[in-house]
Amino acid sequence: MKKSNQSVLVSKLFVLITAGILWSCEGPVGPQGPPGQDGLDGVTIVGEVFEIIGDFTQAGNFGIRGEYGFELVESDKVLIYRLGGVDQEGNDIWRLIPQVVFHQNGIFTYDYDFTFYDYSIFLTGDFDLNTLEPGFRNEQVFRVLIVPADRIDLRMDFSNHRAVLNVLGVDEEDIRRYPVGN
Repeated sequence: MKKSNQSVLVSKLFVLITAGILWSCEGPVGPQGPPGQDGLDGVTIVGEVFEIIGDFTQAGNFGIRGEYGFELVESDKVLIYRLGGVDQEGNDIWRLIPQVVFHQNGIFTYDYDFTFYDYSIFLTGDFDLNTLEPGFRNEQVFRVLIVPADRIDLRMDFSNHRAVLNVLGVDEEDIRRYPVGN
């Protein structure tokens, strides 16, 4: 029994001495690496923003479809806003869709879906959408915002169009506008 206590003590002492030697060893510092190019320290990922104008018609199945012209990254978030009007100071009012509208004929919704290559904005309702006034169907303006994953803050209020544009660093005058066929 005395011999086994000594073995345990020697083993622990050996481990402590070995650990102390390994942790206290330090080699020479290696040479400094080459400097990077100014402004190219990493990849800059920017969001895309563009406007589309289209009509919701029965022939187009009350939908507007289009392609981005580039492929999305799997982690990108697509947000689409509808121009809902102008306030008293002349500022555009953008509403995040899906947007439910309570109309005298019933309830209808502006909604959308997207893939890595294209998007679709469409109307659904519980009544004949042909009876909607032209102001709800014709020359509708939408803004498509593609938010890269590195810019997504889950605490952000995505319904605040201006805040999302600020995060993306996009100015109003830089937003392209495209008419879209149905």
